[in-house]
Amino acid sequence: MLAVLATKIRSNGEASVATAVGKAYEGFLISEPVVGRGMVIFRDPNGRRMVTTAVRRILTTEQRQLFYVETENSVYRIAIVDHLAARASTAVG
Repeated sequence: MLAVLATKIRSNGEASVATAVGKAYEGFLISEPVVGRGMVIFRDPNGRRMVTTAVRRILTTEQRQLFYVETENSVYRIAIVDHLAARASTAVG
């Protein structure tokens, strides 16, 4: 499980909402994004989640602490967040 901060940096769809660009979503990825599948970010312990359209491509940095995910409708900057990982491990243990 990856603790992440996902920021929507571009909308591609015709009916996209421009106000959502720049919005940050803090939560957890169960696994890394996979091309062809929607990306799911769990946002709170009550089960609320954000589900994207199918992933088109994934760009990573050398350190793999930051990557970019292009979906059918948007582009997201995903940053691995250490303070969220610590909070998740204490909640589980």
